[in-house]
Amino acid sequence: MGLFDVSEADAVEWKEKFRQIAQEHVDEPVIAAAPFRRGGAGAQMVTSKAGLGAVVYAGIGLFQKKKAGGLPARVFLVVTPTKLHAFTWTFKGRNYKLKDEAAVWDRAGLRTTTEPKMGLTMLTIESPAEGEKATLAPGGVKDDPFSEEVIRALQDNVTTPPAATSA
Repeated sequence: MGLFDVSEADAVEWKEKFRQIAQEHVDEPVIAAAPFRRGGAGAQMVTSKAGLGAVVYAGIGLFQKKKAGGLPARVFLVVTPTKLHAFTWTFKGRNYKLKDEAAVWDRAGLRTTTEPKMGLTMLTIESPAEGEKATLAPGGVKDDPFSEEVIRALQDNVTTPPAATSA
């Protein structure tokens, strides 16, 4: 198992933790939940290290914000039977803490696509009725079981929460 891989036991534990954290903020059952972020962190790092200046760095940041549909740099996506919620989040100790709702979409009107890019599966969420489009990367440095579950729930149009598992 590699440095950034998640064991099966940890995946089960954290999927359940993410569902519990998210359930406190939504009225419907949580199907899947995971942290996501804007893409482009590599481009900003290269710009910073190469000393190309604050204007170039800021320009890349603005481009990435636009590509992410204006969403904050880090969002926690929560899939319910009828909605997709995006919350801002932070850490409280060693745990995630959801804060404000940054966006909410009706799942019925959403189109989602994925694109593999540099070891990550980029998720594009489109809401044609609202004229919105956001492209996000998983929260970590590589694909993980949590973001994959969110993507699968959206693309397969899953509308029921998985059965609870006991550890």
